Amino acid sequence: MVLQREDIVSGQLPFVHFSTRNVPPRLQFEAWRGQLSAFDVSPFDEEWPKRFAADVKMYTMGPALVVRAKQGALRYEITPNRARTKGPNLYLFTYYERGRYRGYAGKGEIEGTAGDVQVLDLSQPMNSSEAPAVITGVLVSHEALREKLGTLDGLHGLDVRRTTGAFLGDYLKLLTKRLPGMSREEATAAAEATIGVIAACVRPTQERLMFAAEHVSDVLRSRAEKIIEDHIQDPRLSPEFLCMQLGVSRRTLYRAFQERAGVHEYILERRLDAVAHKMTTPGDTRTISELAELYGFSTLETFWRAFKRRYGLTPGEVRASCSFLSTASGLTPSTFSMFDQWSRSVRTPKFDHQIRQVGRP
Repeated sequence: MVLQREDIVSGQLPFVHFSTRNVPPRLQFEAWRGQLSAFDVSPFDEEWPKRFAADVKMYTMGPALVVRAKQGALRYEITPNRARTKGPNLYLFTYYERGRYRGYAGKGEIEGTAGDVQVLDLSQPMNSSEAPAVITGVLVSHEALREKLGTLDGLHGLDVRRTTGAFLGDYLKLLTKRLPGMSREEATAAAEATIGVIAACVRPTQERLMFAAEHVSDVLRSRAEKIIEDHIQDPRLSPEFLCMQLGVSRRTLYRAFQERAGVHEYILERRLDAVAHKMTTPGDTRTISELAELYGFSTLETFWRAFKRRYGLTPGEVRASCSFLSTASGLTPSTFSMFDQWSRSVRTPKFDHQIRQVGRP
């Protein structure tokens, strides 16, 4: 199938998936070229390619279109004539996760490699020769971008590198991982945030960068929390493991969790909460040491100290109190409520506000 259009259930984000996988090798490049209406596309080499691999997903996000692509080497061009007659009033911001490019935009030379962000005005002439690449692109209208920046002068052909390029790259990688699960409403809000992050990276100001940092951290933290929950029993789970899964630096990850006492502490708390939940679940007969090992604690002593520090009681005390409640007879709902109020009054202050979390994974 050359083109697969995904009609997702109502309310979720629509996307189109194109792949050359099932196209005969000598037709693959032509099939790909037929999908690119904004550019004239030609082979990277003079010889017609015998095989050309491309796999692309495009997500519609209200005022923005996001493209995630793996593609072979080729040449892009917008001729002056095409720019005058067919050029859409759109900007394309392309983050190169892998690959490199070289060419011209307007009268200026453009050149970049992995980690760079290329900015193109699709209503203006350009050409670029590109090696095989993995990219994420965002298409935004002139009007939407002008609302954030005021003037668009000097953007065509801009190469965003170093700090802000890496910043934008981190954000776009995280965004594309979240898109498949987004609703239309969430995507519209995310598009507005994305345009704001782009504006901060191409025209940095303190106010714009503060806005961008907040949204990058929100997206990153949400994604990291999902990975933590999915791997809560995985002994590999650590800040280093999260960095590898997310494709971000330790500094970026730590910044996202700085308001939660750090990512290491967050992982520890979620593991302790998971053990506490199992300990207080009726019918779970596993020993405390079995549960501690299941949730990644290398020694029982380490687990015991961390549990006491978090809840104010030892695991044995919590298990014993739950065993009593599960076997007590004659406790009506109203009696249980009275007992619960009394028992909380004699707990340590620290445990009093933490015990409500026991039983919640």
